[in-house]
Amino acid sequence: MRKTLTIEFPWPPKGLSPNARLTRYAKASLFKKTKTQAYLLTRAAAIKAHARIALTEGDTLNVKLVCQPPILRYRDEDNLIATCKANFDGISQAVGVDDHLFHFREQEWHKPKKPGKLTVILDWEEKPNA
Repeated sequence: MRKTLTIEFPWPPKGLSPNARLTRYAKASLFKKTKTQAYLLTRAAAIKAHARIALTEGDTLNVKLVCQPPILRYRDEDNLIATCKANFDGISQAVGVDDHLFHFREQEWHKPKKPGKLTVILDWEEKPNA
C-alpha cells in the first residue's frame, strides 16, 4: 500500500545556497536553525497524519519538492536540492530514515508568491504484515 506525508516549509533561506558567501559560523547557525525547524514541522505533520515510515531492505523514500518561490528568478534544480540539505536532515531525523534512502522525484514549480513556500511530499510503499 502506497503511503504519503506532506510537509510545508517556509522558502529556504538564501544563506544556505552553495553560492552564498556567509562565514562558516553564520552558515552553521542558519543550518542548525533550519534543520530544527524542519524536524519540528515534520514531526507535527507525521503526528497529525498518523504516519509512521517503516522501510525494509532495499526500499527508498520518494521525495517530491513543490516549489513556490517568493520572487521570480531563474533557479536550477540541483542548487535548490543543495540549499534544502538542512531541511532533508531534519526530515530524516524526524521520520527515522537515513537520507541516503531518499529518492528525488521531478520538482514542481509554481508562480512566485511572497513569502514563498516549499512543500515536500514523501511517499513510500508499505508492505502488508506477513
